[in-house]
Amino acid sequence: MTLAIHHALRTSERATQFIGRFQTVPRLKKIVRQSNNRILCRQRLSDFLRDSGLRWLTLFLIAFLSQNSLLLFGQESAIQLASATSLSSKQLSVSRWPFESRDGQFLIHSTVPIDTLKPNLPKLNALPSDLKQSLSIAIVEQPIHIVVLENRESLDAYVKWLLPHAPSRRAFYIRHRGPGLVLTYYSTLWITDVRHECTHALLDASGVRVPQWLDEGLAEYFETVSENPLEHATHCQAVQTQMRYGQVADLMQLERSDSNAVMSAQDYRDAWSITAFALNSSPQTRIAFQQYLLDVQKERAGGLLSHRLQPTIHSWREDFTRFFGK
Repeated sequence: MTLAIHHALRTSERATQFIGRFQTVPRLKKIVRQSNNRILCRQRLSDFLRDSGLRWLTLFLIAFLSQNSLLLFGQESAIQLASATSLSSKQLSVSRWPFESRDGQFLIHSTVPIDTLKPNLPKLNALPSDLKQSLSIAIVEQPIHIVVLENRESLDAYVKWLLPHAPSRRAFYIRHRGPGLVLTYYSTLWITDVRHECTHALLDASGVRVPQWLDEGLAEYFETVSENPLEHATHCQAVQTQMRYGQVADLMQLERSDSNAVMSAQDYRDAWSITAFALNSSPQTRIAFQQYLLDVQKERAGGLLSHRLQPTIHSWREDFTRFFGK
């Protein structure tokens, strides 16, 4: 494990310090294994953090609270666990990460200077209001924690250490009962990635728990900041190409799909196009879609989205083709 992380982070200026602290992993595992209740475990981990100077790496505690390759937490998240230690207020004021910032409800923990991220922060901060305005649902103001690492290799190493069987991705949202946790790395696509994952986090925190395909469709839709709802780096052109061959997104097929199955690139594209269509094809369709999401949020019987949209659509194929053929 240490060799893999060293290889991934060898270009980092902090590589030596970063890797050196992994020598404490066996001790942390032993503390967790020997603690027979959460309170005792928390106190022992807090003492160890205080003595070892590991405050900025507190998020790595998540790994020790996981089982069966799924993140399972106790009453507190790893970040909450850190803030509730026996450290003095002066010690707690010391940053646990090289760079930290709070913008709106987003708390950023980064190895990348905040000044580098600043040009994109207004687009991130606009996301909650974008969701409220477009979906007509309430978005709770719960803090969302965002980790920003230096490069893809750093993120891969970080996630692999937390979840050995997790796939390599550009970003992750870790679902949790407490504050949401988004893992990213900095690149030219960072704002797209972070808006995508924060859409998942905000909807989940707000109780909008829709089928996987629609959750991804909404995230794909809101990852892009544009006045044109059909502007997307890859999806719109691909959808129009499909239509030239007589192919349109199949809403009912997506509704029948296995919620635990890995979505394909076409599934993501179809989910985005259905979301764009539902929100923009006509006022009647938009209202029906918004009411469906509100019913889900209020834990009322939502049923199938296709059934909710059907009264507002003359012909799915014709209306879909006309909308994307504009």
